[in-house]
Amino acid sequence: MKIFSIILMITILSSCSVFEEDDIIQPIPIDSVFVNNTSNLTAEFIAKIYCGSYCWKNTYYEKSINGNNVFIKTFVISDGSSVCPAVCVEYQIPINIVLSVSGSYTFHFWKSDTSSIDTTIIVGE
Repeated sequence: MKIFSIILMITILSSCSVFEEDDIIQPIPIDSVFVNNTSNLTAEFIAKIYCGSYCWKNTYYEKSINGNNVFIKTFVISDGSSVCPAVCVEYQIPINIVLSVSGSYTFHFWKSDTSSIDTTIIVGE
């Protein structure tokens, strides 16, 4: 009976997904960035998007660090099965970056494949 329960549980969990079938994931450009706080080795930002959509279900970001350069790209998950009104909605995305070493860092927030919003701050000093 235990083996059957384990197999059933694994089957149910493996059929679940974080994203639904109709979800669309795409990068979204940042319009402006504000430094919210810097403490210890953490940099907290608020990234703003001025023309979002009511069909956006969630936003997230990915970061990559190369030396003292931190590259941040934001993404949106939207419902591809919904009809959305053509209305711009302002979104604020909190971005918290934890660094391993104090120093001066340049943060590059993705706007397009050829441009970014860049800001340099000192963290942890």
